[in-house]
Amino acid sequence: MTLKNEDLLGKLIHIATIFSTHGQWIYVFLRKNKDGHFVWYQQEKDQEIESSVSGPTVEEAMRLAARYWKANAFCTVICGFRYTLPERDEHGINALFHQMAASYSSMNGVYYDEELGNNCFVQNASDQAYRLWQSLKSS
Repeated sequence: MTLKNEDLLGKLIHIATIFSTHGQWIYVFLRKNKDGHFVWYQQEKDQEIESSVSGPTVEEAMRLAARYWKANAFCTVICGFRYTLPERDEHGINALFHQMAASYSSMNGVYYDEELGNNCFVQNASDQAYRLWQSLKSS
């Protein structure tokens, strides 16, 4: 996969897959736009096309995408579990792609999450998420 977007990983929030009308699995990317709105983009032939699915928060954008692409088997990529430090949560919560990328990019896996105001780390990301992160990082 080669997508030619400037600062691709910096704007990317999360990733999901859908089954397209062409009969193949494609990625959809959740990005934060200049207005602070979260918009889903579909990958089509090495370019991204803005979809009509968006929301004011990550949670709302994901909920609307699941409803919009329900017939297309919308499924988010498993990016592991995020734990907060210094006291590590016992169970963690599902990590978003950008949180996984931040954790895996740091030397010891710990990164500062500005939304939480805490240090965090992510573990147990799927092979699919890890390979996708490596692919996007090298493009």
